[in-house]
Amino acid sequence: MPDNSNKFCESNHTCIQIPSWINGSYFKKLLKRELSDFRKILHLSIIPASPPGECESYTSLLMRIIIDIEMKDGFTQQKSYIMKTMLSDAEGIGFVNTLNIFPKEKQTYELILPQLEQLYQEQGRTVKFAPKCHWMENVNGRISLILEDLKTKKFSNINRLKGFNMKQMQRVLEKLAEFHAASAVWHQRNGPYPEDFQRVYLPANYHRSKSYQARIQSYKTAMASWGFANAELYTSRLPTADQFVQSAAHCLNNDPQEFQVLNHGDFWSGNILLNTTVAGDINEIRFVDFQRCKWGSPAQDLWELIICSAHHSLRIKQFDCFVRMYHTHLIQCLKLLNYAKPLPLLKELHMSMLRHGFWGYFTTFMHLALILLPVDKDASLPKLMLPGEEGDRCRTKVYTNPLYVRAALSIFPFLQRRGLLEF
Repeated sequence: MPDNSNKFCESNHTCIQIPSWINGSYFKKLLKRELSDFRKILHLSIIPASPPGECESYTSLLMRIIIDIEMKDGFTQQKSYIMKTMLSDAEGIGFVNTLNIFPKEKQTYELILPQLEQLYQEQGRTVKFAPKCHWMENVNGRISLILEDLKTKKFSNINRLKGFNMKQMQRVLEKLAEFHAASAVWHQRNGPYPEDFQRVYLPANYHRSKSYQARIQSYKTAMASWGFANAELYTSRLPTADQFVQSAAHCLNNDPQEFQVLNHGDFWSGNILLNTTVAGDINEIRFVDFQRCKWGSPAQDLWELIICSAHHSLRIKQFDCFVRMYHTHLIQCLKLLNYAKPLPLLKELHMSMLRHGFWGYFTTFMHLALILLPVDKDASLPKLMLPGEEGDRCRTKVYTNPLYVRAALSIFPFLQRRGLLEF
């Protein structure tokens, strides 16, 4: 069997070394456990889990493992898995470890997701939220997950540049409502989620950050070129570093009087996989990447989904309709699962969306700019945050991208009308 330990995954013209321990011997234990008539591995291939330049991960090494195996009866078959593990020390594992995102994701797959699905099973309904996790381990602090490869079951992402259409948005919002409702009932039964789910990482030194200052300056310059009738109305309202951190902290502080759920925390189309019919209707939906789950208002997931992944013609026009779609299904699910607390009213959800409206600005400024950027080897999150000329060139490209400008020209007036740019 060929040894792939020294080969490289090439993504977005960046070479990523595959750790030597990811090899045939490592996968034998999984195959022996899953297949009683497994004999041996004939060939093992390791490739990036997403196309070059798409959905790059800066916190994980994400690989598709394709294995040709021979069975005891002499027949052969192919198995495919998605493997997610920590980056090496040289690639930033020290920083990533401080975020506790891998322990959180391991807990989610190991404990929380099966129990959320079990809540529906108890009511006679089969609901799946995520790919099956075949294997997980923590070896001296290095956490690895081996997940079902949903591509083999005809699941795929939509084109992130186009976003979800109306029918897709309704189905995704309903699936999100099922996830949120189960998470609220889980909390009711089991008490608070583990500590990692109560908090998220927030940089403490934004006010001294040259990166933030550079990004804001580039953003203001770009805004002046977008075509606003009064660009100063918006550039003057961009938050300072202190306002940015204070607003984020306010959003992340939980109000026990408010209806709360376990947010996915990174809820955009890249983390939502669809299985569709030939006609384009959705059969099933699965979520992936549970590293940023956070207990709090459902406004976080709703703002990110609508801003980052609704089709541009729907994002603002149907905003309130999307909130209502979500709320209608949320109430149905809470009733089905015997939620014992008062059911959240639609007006209360709208009020929560306003209270946590900073997510609207945050996702526009932070996430949408990269999500709407066509594949570009010269633009990436690290470069976007880089002070200096190289960073300026990247930011100019990102912030003047026509797809992003079109989105921003409708989002900023919407945020302004709702008073959400008053920091």
